Amino acid sequence: MGDIRFRRLEERGAQRSGDLISLSMRLPLSPNGMEARLCPSERCTPRLFQLGEIIGDGELASDEKRLHRVPHIPGTTCPYCGHDSDDDHDFVDPKDVEALTEWFKWAASEDAQDAVENTFKNIGRGLPRGGPVSIELKTSRSHQPEPRMWREDLLRDLTCSVCSRRYGVYAIGLFCPDCGAPNLIVHFRRERELIAKQIDLARNAENAELSFRLLGNAHEDVVTALETYLKTIYRYLLTKRRPDEETASLMTARAIGNAFQNVGRAREKFTKLEINPFEALDNNELAYLKLNIEKRHVLGHNLGLADEKYAEIASSEQPGRTVTLLAEEVSKFANLAGRVVDALESEAFPE
Repeated sequence: MGDIRFRRLEERGAQRSGDLISLSMRLPLSPNGMEARLCPSERCTPRLFQLGEIIGDGELASDEKRLHRVPHIPGTTCPYCGHDSDDDHDFVDPKDVEALTEWFKWAASEDAQDAVENTFKNIGRGLPRGGPVSIELKTSRSHQPEPRMWREDLLRDLTCSVCSRRYGVYAIGLFCPDCGAPNLIVHFRRERELIAKQIDLARNAENAELSFRLLGNAHEDVVTALETYLKTIYRYLLTKRRPDEETASLMTARAIGNAFQNVGRAREKFTKLEINPFEALDNNELAYLKLNIEKRHVLGHNLGLADEKYAEIASSEQPGRTVTLLAEEVSKFANLAGRVVDALESEAFPE
């Protein structure tokens, strides 16, 4: 084996020691340069996330007291469930290991066949031409296509505000995978950025109807985001603060329903955890939040036409008429929702 060259493996940095070959290969990358990670906890959902590079010089932000661990060294935290490990290999996706193994087998097989083919080509070359003995060898082989390792980028690409590590999740996460710092605020900041872009599109729309529809979509996204964040942190805190038999029943879709589309019912849910997610808002701001949550149902289920129930809440609206929806109101609504999430992160993860 010592005389056989393994060109494909050696090009990837394979090292030979006697009859053994060792090769260290990087995990497959997504188009944006991300490596896949899979939470080892089978109870976690959705488990899959991605890790990217450190942005800039990696200098820690001023709020480094939120760190869970020293960043940029071995150790990973699941952004969804908070599962920790000091060994990064615990988070390697088995599919990536399988893909690398398949590539190694392919490269070793192709290199070995190349070596055999080259060996037989040299047989008989030393014999004189036209002599009484002639040797002709023919080799036949089929080349197998190189295995391709394609990885898609996940939906949300973020950078931790504390340790500057870039990472990807499906839509929402609670922690930075590198330093473990709570990242709820970072995620909702992205929601507000997307909502602000929708508002800009509405302001520049070609007609009033299209503008109203775009603003309605942005307005619905505020409610959807707020509901999702409240529900996600509620479920997480239930598992941490109430690890009893009742917890599982409290976390079911049936038990939660659409409670987080209603301020009163959401507050009632968090009372079990001794948290008031709306404490940061004064009475006027809370009333504005409630009104806009109710407006979402009109926009999403009644084409923006006020019904009797909404007209009772908003005295300025008349049933059957299109509700008032201004860009500045949607922006204010998004800002208030952001303040709720900011306060919730502080209460859920006290320093």
